[in-house]
Amino acid sequence: MSELVPGPCARRKRPPGLRGAAGFCALLLLFGCGAAPLPDQTTPKPEPTTLIYATPGDASVLIPTLTVDTASSFVTQFIYDGLAIYDDQLNPHPALAESWHVEDDRIYTFRIRKGVTFHDGAPLTAEDVRFTFLTIAHPDYQGVRFGDFTAVKGWEELARAYEVADAALAEGRVSAEECRRRKLEAYEHFVKTGGLQVPDPYTFRVEAAYPFAPLFTRLTGYGIMPKHLLEPYISDLAGSPYATRPVGTGSMSLVEWVRNERIVLERNPEWRYSLSGEPAKIDRLIIQVVPDQREAVAALERGEADVAGIPPEMATHFRESVPGVNVYQYAAFMYTFLGYNLNHPTYADLRVRRAITHALDRDAMVEQVLGGHGQVVHSHASPARWDYNPDVPVLPYDPAEAARLLDEAGWLLGADGLRYKDGQPFVMRLAINVESQLYGETAAFVQQALREVGIQVEITPMAWEDFLAHISSEAKETYLLGWSLGFDPDPHSIFHSQGGFRDITGYANPEADRLIEEGRATTDVARRREIYGRLQEVLAEEQVYTWLFAQDSVVGVSTRVQGVRHGSPRGLFWNWEEWSVNPSPGGAE
Repeated sequence: MSELVPGPCARRKRPPGLRGAAGFCALLLLFGCGAAPLPDQTTPKPEPTTLIYATPGDASVLIPTLTVDTASSFVTQFIYDGLAIYDDQLNPHPALAESWHVEDDRIYTFRIRKGVTFHDGAPLTAEDVRFTFLTIAHPDYQGVRFGDFTAVKGWEELARAYEVADAALAEGRVSAEECRRRKLEAYEHFVKTGGLQVPDPYTFRVEAAYPFAPLFTRLTGYGIMPKHLLEPYISDLAGSPYATRPVGTGSMSLVEWVRNERIVLERNPEWRYSLSGEPAKIDRLIIQVVPDQREAVAALERGEADVAGIPPEMATHFRESVPGVNVYQYAAFMYTFLGYNLNHPTYADLRVRRAITHALDRDAMVEQVLGGHGQVVHSHASPARWDYNPDVPVLPYDPAEAARLLDEAGWLLGADGLRYKDGQPFVMRLAINVESQLYGETAAFVQQALREVGIQVEITPMAWEDFLAHISSEAKETYLLGWSLGFDPDPHSIFHSQGGFRDITGYANPEADRLIEEGRATTDVARRREIYGRLQEVLAEEQVYTWLFAQDSVVGVSTRVQGVRHGSPRGLFWNWEEWSVNPSPGGAE
């Protein structure tokens, strides 16, 4: 899955570790026939251990099938478990599914672990697993992941039934009530006959209509939700009480959520399985929302936070001058880009988009904005992932070519140094989310560089939720954003004409659609690499975005925190259940 990146904090996708349960054993010492002695009432109980993570962005919704941003996914990974958990090399291990079997690249059978309970004490069964994915198939689904499961038997027929009903409503041939009745009828038919089935209470079976490479990661990557609580709200999961008071099976349960201030999670004593086979050691996790990233970093430096993302250009300062903080730097599946409203008359012109790319010295941007901790990218891929194509068309820094393209597009220099067309100045309105220091500095770089070729840039900072609403509307012109990419390279949700993020991307290309569909329909890795390499070339040729850079993740961790091993594309928290927090700073393990 791909998700929106609000800023340069550490990004995580998928649950952080196999779920393990701490067992508690009391030793009863008997003396003859007498009663056991009372415990020493004066022995103080150990203080609960707390980890404070300072981050610029707050979560938006805590329903796994609805999350679209990294801030929300970071929280849900602790509250919910998936069928599998991925290690730092992205290898899957059993979690809620104790085992699985794949037949003919089409039929997936998961044996669900017995004895797992939700935070409210209710047992987890295969019905909860099935329900989680049925929420995506439901006609009232409010998220962007519907297109991720079209290979499931019966799903494409369901999609067509929804489209036919919507078309009939739009043409006035049926009422809204009849449209909804037809959709619900199609959904119920899918529930009975489709490829999501439960042969017994602890078996979940998925049948695909054809081999579909991303399906395994799709099925194992979502946190499993409680059917008994959420089924009454299936038509409005986002409006349900559990969108803000979630109940999962995960290592932590929600204690408190104060919007734009903090989220407090507490250790779930019933949590049974972890990647290491050990129970969690941290009793409480406080996610402190600090909109000003400079203040978040300052809190880490002062010892008021234990973990925080560090702007890459500050990594050297922390390594050399902050002895109480260990710095972890690692490649990540993410990149930053300058996005366009492709329906806007100015940015619909490929010459303009290419000119803007030529006008930006992105190598200098990496040095200035990232302190050299990253690299320029030229299309949709992370250099850290196996599908990366290093040979896509490159538009180098070339202000003269930028000027020529702008002239050709009719944007001519005026006496004041600005470009005009039909009497109107070229004013780029660039939206950024105010919480991100990285995007603020990148926007300033873009503003200065484009002024050199006659384009005036007006930067509009917005709060994250307002920013999301803006870039999902036709009101947007340009914007800075990042994608946090999934383990599988399928980009259907972003670049397919029917993708869930199409309101943001606004991109539609029959060749891109064909390549995306072909890439997800084969399980041959070499063939997929070839397909996605070609797709990256198509996207680069059309300059759907001006791709900027792939920055390394740089995360600071207090030396009070022990057990941190290293970061990876899986994130820094991949082995978090091994972490412990000492009362005072100490050496790193």
